[in-house]
Amino acid sequence: MSTAQHPTVTRAANGAPSVDFAGAEQGEGLAVVVLEGGDGAPVVEGQHITVHYTGWLWDGAQFDSSWDRGESITFPIAHGTLIDGWVDGIVGQPVGSKLLLVVPPESGYGFADMGPIPAGSTLVFVIDVLEAR
Repeated sequence: MSTAQHPTVTRAANGAPSVDFAGAEQGEGLAVVVLEGGDGAPVVEGQHITVHYTGWLWDGAQFDSSWDRGESITFPIAHGTLIDGWVDGIVGQPVGSKLLLVVPPESGYGFADMGPIPAGSTLVFVIDVLEAR
């Protein structure tokens, strides 16, 4: 776990997150910050999870957001189907949790370009875990 100063998360009236990188510092490895703990059962690898999320590059550029699309997304959470940072950061968290993940390249998309994500990028996600089944 990282001990660096993490970006600050704020929420719009509809719940959509924003991040402020002022004063934030990248640490070593994956950082998982519980913004709000959930009260559901812990997420288990292999389940299908439903989340709302937004992702940013460390420079503050947003590259994806289910909030912007206006609907949550459901997919299996397992190594080999998602970036390791999501699996390692979400598995074990109770449903209902709101998380900030700072994902280094080795737990993200590595050192190859992936669409709008440049090679070697540290990624920042705010994820609301809505359901796991």
